[in-house]
Amino acid sequence: MCCRIRSGMMIGLAVVAALAGCYSFSGGGGLPSHLRTVYVAPVENESTQFGLAESLSQELLTAARQRLGLRLASEAEADAVITAQIRRYADEAVNFNAVDGVGADVFQRRVTVSVSVEILDVAENLIIWSTQSLTGTGEYQPGDETEEQALIVALENLVQQIVDGAQSQW
Repeated sequence: MCCRIRSGMMIGLAVVAALAGCYSFSGGGGLPSHLRTVYVAPVENESTQFGLAESLSQELLTAARQRLGLRLASEAEADAVITAQIRRYADEAVNFNAVDGVGADVFQRRVTVSVSVEILDVAENLIIWSTQSLTGTGEYQPGDETEEQALIVALENLVQQIVDGAQSQW
């Protein structure tokens, strides 16, 4: 009896292992297959930070090609259109020590960029991904690093979230 149970378990494990190798996941995830080209609209900047829109636009163009696998096209010829608006920019102290009569010694600062984004499937006239409040952050230590370095990290963080959102469609 013990041998039958053991052999039955071995057969069961063999079947499970064989089926595991045959498993595949189809459907969901990623952009629709008919989307091959994209137009990245000029980013609107509602913040007071000069040059921020151009930096985000460049990051989006690169990500559309390299991470989403889309070719760039004119607005009239694109299968998809990405639009983004920068809603807020902030550079705030997050770690500091108050100094009497002087203010504060700042040890760490955080750059925060908030945007709204929409990706439109032109053929279907359907918004395939949208958010009104996406935030990217980057931190830096004054004296050792710069606000610009933290901004690069914040923009990379934002773009990764946009790519993840576009690829998460079911």
